[in-house]
Amino acid sequence: MGRRMIYHAVFAVILAFAYYAFLDGALMTEAIVFAIIYLVFSILFDFILEKIRSKKNKTQIRTVDHTKVEAFIEAVGGAENITGTDSESSRVKVFIADADLIDQDKLKELALDGAYLAGNQLQITMGVSSDDFAHQIREVLG
Repeated sequence: MGRRMIYHAVFAVILAFAYYAFLDGALMTEAIVFAIIYLVFSILFDFILEKIRSKKNKTQIRTVDHTKVEAFIEAVGGAENITGTDSESSRVKVFIADADLIDQDKLKELALDGAYLAGNQLQITMGVSSDDFAHQIREVLG
């Protein structure tokens, strides 16, 4: 938004000088007020559009295939082997009871962005769909 803000500011200054130069009765204070009003409304408009776009992108991206979740649960040794889940910004943490039951080949077949085991905790890099993935795992576990 930084570059767009500069463009808006330059455009507002040009409009203010044009307003002052071409209108005979215009005062410089009127031109400055015009520029400020333009900046406020353009920034507000850009902010609202950005919020709408980000909400639209989140709803499109955040859906995870339920069959992928079931295949993941099978790959880690079944629902009985999962003791809990947690999600962060782009990762899902799955707490495992027995790490020997994890099938590494099945995890690779699922094409997850990245999965590594640290102790009894399996961390999976998922991106923006991490919350949805963890939520679906919790639903399957009950």
